[in-house]
Amino acid sequence: MRRSFFLAAALLVLGASAAFAYNVLLKNGSIIFAREPYTVKGAKVIIILQNGTVVSYDLDQIDIPGTERYNKENPGNVIAIVPGEAHSNAAIPTARPTQSLQDVMRQKKVTIGAPPSKSAAAGSSDAASSFQSVEPFIEETFHRILDGASISQYRLTTYRGRVRLLATANTEEAVFNTLSATARALADLSAKGRAITMDIVLTTSGGESGGSFEMNPDQARLIVNGSLTPADYFIKNVVL
Repeated sequence: MRRSFFLAAALLVLGASAAFAYNVLLKNGSIIFAREPYTVKGAKVIIILQNGTVVSYDLDQIDIPGTERYNKENPGNVIAIVPGEAHSNAAIPTARPTQSLQDVMRQKKVTIGAPPSKSAAAGSSDAASSFQSVEPFIEETFHRILDGASISQYRLTTYRGRVRLLATANTEEAVFNTLSATARALADLSAKGRAITMDIVLTTSGGESGGSFEMNPDQARLIVNGSLTPADYFIKNVVL
């Protein structure tokens, strides 16, 4: 009777979570309950937890064969119950402390240079021809939306024919807020018949990289209507 109860409970959990869950096994025996399969970025593994938090691990920490086997045998966020072990007091392994996206950026130590100052640009005909002012209509749209999102440290420019946003983002929340606001601005421009693809360059106050992106109107529309979260966009499109 007791075993039947545990089985029924496991089936209920499985039905509720299998379509929206994935288990990631670490080589130290820990299990991370994720929202979906992890994404590999170089030597890092990016994982979206069930609560939407984005974390990262070193690739060599992941038990890849074990993860694939475990998810085939135990789909969803379910811990397998082995018959005859109902009285086992073995502790369920927990995940190690994880890193934030900002920590990943700091470890990579990639610094993306800002465009030259006006004085430097004045002394270089090549720089002067590369960086140009943004069309007033586009600039007004971005200023309205970015300022409304409490984003104050940014600069808009046209670089080699494409609009570029350089912004300061010191936290994950600031990164996602900037991506979301940029998407709203692009969607607004597209709705008014001015669809553009733009470059986004994010840095910390210390000059460390927060990621570079290329966002087009279709991606912006997906973010605005909720079909694509800023975190998912980050994972799929960030260039470090």
